[in-house]
Amino acid sequence: MKKIDVIVLSWDRLEDTIEAIQSALDQQNVDVHVIVVDQGSKLENISRIQEFCEGDPRITLICNSQNVGVPEGRNQASFAGQNKYIVALDNDAVFASNDELRKTADIMDNDANIGILAYRIKCFDKDTDDLSSWPYSVNSTEAERTSTFDTNRFVGAGYCVRRDVFEKLKGYDARLFFMHEEVDLAIRVINSGFKVTYNPSVAVRHKVSPEHRVSWSGKRFYYDVRNRTYLHFKHKTFFPTLVFHTCLLMIKGIKMGYAIPAFKGLFASVLLLPAAISEWFKDPYVTKTEASKAYFKKCDPLSNRTLWQRITYRLKGV
Repeated sequence: MKKIDVIVLSWDRLEDTIEAIQSALDQQNVDVHVIVVDQGSKLENISRIQEFCEGDPRITLICNSQNVGVPEGRNQASFAGQNKYIVALDNDAVFASNDELRKTADIMDNDANIGILAYRIKCFDKDTDDLSSWPYSVNSTEAERTSTFDTNRFVGAGYCVRRDVFEKLKGYDARLFFMHEEVDLAIRVINSGFKVTYNPSVAVRHKVSPEHRVSWSGKRFYYDVRNRTYLHFKHKTFFPTLVFHTCLLMIKGIKMGYAIPAFKGLFASVLLLPAAISEWFKDPYVTKTEASKAYFKKCDPLSNRTLWQRITYRLKGV
């Protein structure tokens, strides 16, 4: 029987987290190990999760005293496991059926070039796609959403990563804390010679409403500017291109009323510049190869758009 690690991050939202864990435990025809990392929940919620997990050898619970961020939490959970495949499930999501992990293992076994398998993200309470979790093209169509294709991105609500690839890359960049950690991991996976594949035959049902998904706050915009700009530095974006994209971000922030968080995020990204430069020498997978350059060009959702269309797309905050 195939063995899979499922990682779940917990931060209060107790009932949702327990439902996510149970969804993983209910998977059939696989040997599941669920690793839960609590990010500093209230004491009463930690007690409930401990009570739920206690005595079940299929569950490992790690409790942090504070929120260490999404990428570091996923690293903790992933490195606590040992199985060939790591499946991440948001604690506000459940697997669409009891056969999703078996299908995942079959797909990964049949194509050794897949580094990350991106799941189809559906709405929790109806059999429709969560369009707020569709980053693969500008205008999503039913034909696209039901097709398998290679991509340069994935959604963190549900996906599988090959353990040997994840460990070779030393996992997520914990500096990101929140937002765009999947962008960074996807880039490095592709630069390492593997691909990211979206396959709609594997799905999760996501509880977060589209309205909540696209809502913004000053804190979120701070991380958006900080992390995007840091990743441009880290991945050696052509400097005029970096300036262009950062200016668009700042304009968007001012238009949305988040000028102060935007400038704070920009300042914080400059402070991270030494760390970004250090990655050039420590991590060979921040450098694109000729093969990965061609891959990214092929998968760019804006590849057929004019410059003006690209600008308006970025300013809309998609």
